[in-house]
Amino acid sequence: MGNSPSIFVRTPQEHLEYMWKHRNPLPYSAPPGHVRVYLLPEWTRGKTPMNEPWAALKADFPIEPTGELDLKRVKGKWALERCSAIDLERMQPFEEKCKGRLSRLALNVLADAKGVVWMYEPTPSEDTISIRADRLRVVRQYDAAVEWILEATLGRISKLLDNSVVGQSVSHHYPQNSGADPGSREVPQKAPSEIVSVRKDVGEADGNKNSAALYRQQQQLVFFAALLFLFFSGALGRYAQLGRELVFGW
Repeated sequence: MGNSPSIFVRTPQEHLEYMWKHRNPLPYSAPPGHVRVYLLPEWTRGKTPMNEPWAALKADFPIEPTGELDLKRVKGKWALERCSAIDLERMQPFEEKCKGRLSRLALNVLADAKGVVWMYEPTPSEDTISIRADRLRVVRQYDAAVEWILEATLGRISKLLDNSVVGQSVSHHYPQNSGADPGSREVPQKAPSEIVSVRKDVGEADGNKNSAALYRQQQQLVFFAALLFLFFSGALGRYAQLGRELVFGW
């Protein structure tokens, strides 16, 4: 159920940063059949967690038909290795009788005045710490790559626009002579009709080349515009899991 710690899923800290950047407040109270959970990625025994609500991950979780909360749902949502409830009266971890579940009675005892059950993630294993460190390195590489692609795309679009303006100006210019000196005795003079025909052929050839070049530039502009649209629409956003999987394979 859900996601376990992995190089391809967000860490609790990333979830927290995402929550800060994309504020999506919860309803005033948890929906019926749900319990509201505030989870601290780090917590020290004896310290009240209620003084730092901004540092807690927040979500509403469905309660099982038995009235219990399955902690697998909590761990899966935020990619936790373990999680434990906080006994607000004693300011210490709560030991559930049924491992991995909080009974209806336990939920009522642990909830604060607003019905919130506070939890935290105990110190994870060395393997999980290593996985999260590797992911942080990959994420930084991904972010740097996305930023580089954006800058390169904007620069390419600017260059294509400049070339397009120059190409349109050149496409309206045709050669004024055939390349021969009319006054030279060594070069036979062409008839006026032949000169006009040569000028026309040269102009058409240059016009076709310029038109083809402009068409290719327009195709490139459409491609880069689509790339920018995907970036700003979120399809290539900073936290796209697929993108980070691809980066990890580079």
